[in-house]
Amino acid sequence: MAKNTILIVEDDAITALDIQTVLTTLGYQVAGVASTGEKAIDLVEAGVPDLILMDIHLAGKLSGIDAAEKIHSTHNIPIIYLTAYAEPELVGQAKKTRPYGYLIKPLSERALQTEIEISLYKFGLDLAYQREHAKLEERVKERTRDLQRANEALQESEQKFREFIDLLPEIVFECDLTGKLTLVNDNSLRFFSYTRGDLERGLNLFDHIIPEDREPVRQGIGMIARGGTTAGHEYTCMKRDGTRIPCLVYTTRVLQNNRCTGIRGILVDISERKKTEHAMQQTLEKLGMLNSITRHDILNKLTALNAYLSLAGDEVTDTKTTGYLGQCTDIVATINRHVEFMRDYQEIGIQSPIWLNPAVSIRQVVAAYSCPGITIQVADPGWEIFTDPLFEKVIYNLIDNAIRHGEHVKTMAFALQEMDGELHLVCEDDGTGIPDEFRKHLFEKGFGRNTGLGLFLAREILGITDISIRETGIFGQGARFEMIVPKGAYRKIQ
Repeated sequence: MAKNTILIVEDDAITALDIQTVLTTLGYQVAGVASTGEKAIDLVEAGVPDLILMDIHLAGKLSGIDAAEKIHSTHNIPIIYLTAYAEPELVGQAKKTRPYGYLIKPLSERALQTEIEISLYKFGLDLAYQREHAKLEERVKERTRDLQRANEALQESEQKFREFIDLLPEIVFECDLTGKLTLVNDNSLRFFSYTRGDLERGLNLFDHIIPEDREPVRQGIGMIARGGTTAGHEYTCMKRDGTRIPCLVYTTRVLQNNRCTGIRGILVDISERKKTEHAMQQTLEKLGMLNSITRHDILNKLTALNAYLSLAGDEVTDTKTTGYLGQCTDIVATINRHVEFMRDYQEIGIQSPIWLNPAVSIRQVVAAYSCPGITIQVADPGWEIFTDPLFEKVIYNLIDNAIRHGEHVKTMAFALQEMDGELHLVCEDDGTGIPDEFRKHLFEKGFGRNTGLGLFLAREILGITDISIRETGIFGQGARFEMIVPKGAYRKIQ
């Protein structure tokens, strides 16, 4: 292990020699002896010692304190002052240079060794502390740089987010649970005729909702705060000048520390869509009126034609002519059925789909339809389906189809069963059934022995809400129609 090097700065030659002898005896290496402060500085520059024993009163222009200050300006070396004086003023001056020790002459070997060892130990601790402090300082600087970079990235991200939402044609907003708006995009301010200054002074979401809709909106905020979601609720918004605008609202929660502090959402102006829907509804009503008038006139003419054909049949005795008149009567009946189909088909999709209990609808059709000699069973497990209000027409056509073509139907059964995320509504009979070669074209318009419109109409009605229909019976054992209701279009009755 290398010996610690010590520089002796002492202008008394005898004292310096005594100190040198003691240090050598104690096992230290003397780095040099200087009698002046200037010489001490030169020796330090030539080779930095581990410790300096510095006499305060030196020959030359520099005192020991002056020399210590200059050495400390360029080197970190522990210094122990030596002096024959202990005046408070002198001690105060020496303390400014942060010495590691202060020995009063004459020196004892034990005191000198103790002071040197303690000073070297303290200096070692100081060096370790300085190194750890430097490491910590560097980590703090690096962390500060990381935070600065993260802050810059956050600011850039916020800027991009702001630019993005300002580009959106929809109205983007955030508010707290009381409705106070905390963020809106530029389009929102333009839409409602407000400014950024108005937002800074305080705007509330409820100020932009008509009074009649404010309580439902307040309830909606409460539901969202509890973890619910909204998927396009319609409310009427109100501009600064009182103008009312129908809007769809899509919202979600704002979470901070896993706690809901507000909501954020998007408003979509649907006023143009509403105008278009109104115009379409008016057009449909006009077309419906025109069709109704035309259909009424045609039916009147068909009734008159049928009457004349009947009268002509009473007057004609020729078999061939009677046959022709019978064919004409059949044609009139077919035309009449087509006109009735036009009425039914026109009504598809006119009214909005509704939730209904299919078992109840089936019983209503059975009660209205005369089915002598046929037993119709209806199971009611308590389901509702979302379908066109003309659903009863589907059931009527299935029953009518069975009676017309089943030949010997005695029993029909309707059942509901949930399978693989779908609800299957099954209609079965014990009649003749459907030949395999007919099944492929069964639901095509015009296919069949009669008008070929009943099953086509049933498929069209069910298709309004994506309910499909297929025939899966076995010929000779009866017909079996399956209506498959997709997920989301059926629900259990509570």
